[in-house]
Amino acid sequence: MKISKIFAGMSALAIAGTAVIPAFAEKEITDTTGLDYVEVKEADGVYQYYIDLAASPYDPATVSSIKYTFTIDDTEGFGGGLMLNSKKSGWDQDGTTPGDWGSEGSEKSLTPEGSDGNYTLTFDFGALGEDYWGSPSDEEYWAQVVCQLWWGADLTMTGIEIVGEEKQAAPEDSSEAANEESSSEAANDESSKAEESSSKADESSKAESSKAESSKASTTTATKTNNATTTAASSAAAATDSTATDNTNQATGATAGLALAGLALAGAVAVVSKRK
Repeated sequence: MKISKIFAGMSALAIAGTAVIPAFAEKEITDTTGLDYVEVKEADGVYQYYIDLAASPYDPATVSSIKYTFTIDDTEGFGGGLMLNSKKSGWDQDGTTPGDWGSEGSEKSLTPEGSDGNYTLTFDFGALGEDYWGSPSDEEYWAQVVCQLWWGADLTMTGIEIVGEEKQAAPEDSSEAANEESSSEAANDESSKAEESSSKADESSKAESSKAESSKASTTTATKTNNATTTAASSAAAATDSTATDNTNQATGATAGLALAGLALAGAVAVVSKRK
């Protein structure tokens, strides 16, 4: 009789225990963020939302918190767990900071904010540095934050906000950028030199053109001067010839006049002699 009562009590406890165990199966997570460093995985009926910090624009060593924005049917409540995962520190669930989360009234460490199916959940674990996450230069390296959905309805992740510093450019990228900048400067220098040479060629051409114009002007002036001199000399010679001709004519006329006067005088003397 006592044994039967004990078995009955144990069965009642087992049934009561199963009533509070979250039902993991068939609670899916769907991602609509469009981010290329997140991935939804499923293991043993549990959906898990992975954020790969190593593939994100942020330096894992400086990341201090992540805020999830999601929608879910909150009629019967919901919840799950948050954990960190890295090669150096392994799978960290509640070791660094408690990550169990659930809707209001579930008495979990983290409670999402919101209502009517629209919520945000912030997982604040502090910047842990490379001592925790490891370094990208390590032979094996990964740095992940995982969100699991343990009970409730299907969840749709609509946004992710990461608090941390963006990664610096890799040294090889900096070298390439420097090379590109150097090439650009060299190209600009060559272009400037070409423009300068072209400008000097234009100035030289203009100078030669100016010299040619000046030479033409000098030749024209000299020609005009020579023509003027020749014309003046011709005019002077003509004037001299005219003057000489006039003088000769005047001299001839005077001689003729004297001759006529002599004849008239001789005739008068002859007439007087005959009268005597």
